[in-house]
Amino acid sequence: RQFQYHLNILLITGCSSGIGKGIAKAVLESGDQAIVTARNKDKVTDIVEAYPETALAVSLDVCSQDSIKNAVKEAYDKFGTIDVLVNNAGYGYRQDSFSRRNHGYGL
Repeated sequence: RQFQYHLNILLITGCSSGIGKGIAKAVLESGDQAIVTARNKDKVTDIVEAYPETALAVSLDVCSQDSIKNAVKEAYDKFGTIDVLVNNAGYGYRQDSFSRRNHGYGL
């Protein structure tokens, strides 16, 4: 028997591509609601167009306190709460490990 649960309302960062976009689509397909975020919310409008009642596109730069506050306010204005944060946004550091020595990684 498979256990099923609903997390209800998720705020997902970094939804413009990759894992974030995949998580957003899976959450919305399961029937839950999602605040889908990207630095440029125009990059997530395709998700919201597919799920107009349960998805909200919000601009969010996770490095900006003002942007975070605005995103949370928009989420609360639409859904009244946030049950889960999926903190997917990030920066990929692409360089071989030997080159990282000058960047404080202790190698």
